[in-house]
Amino acid sequence: MTPGARLDRARRLLDTPPPSALPGQLAVEAAAAENRPPRVCEHGNPQCGAVPIRPYPCGPRCEEHQPSITRPYYTREQS
Repeated sequence: MTPGARLDRARRLLDTPPPSALPGQLAVEAAAAENRPPRVCEHGNPQCGAVPIRPYPCGPRCEEHQPSITRPYYTREQS
């Protein structure tokens, strides 16, 4: 197989949607994942609770409470 053909095959695989059920995955696990409440910002006491969040090593944080080292890289788009 030529390198170009391999790349084309890989691109096609990346463009296909994932299967509805993965082999070895129980339907109960998939249903439980769909019923989970959305994750919220865990900053402060009491917690901020804002949505949407991004995962960080210190826990899920909203845009206002994201770690200072990441601030130049992620900002919410202005409407």
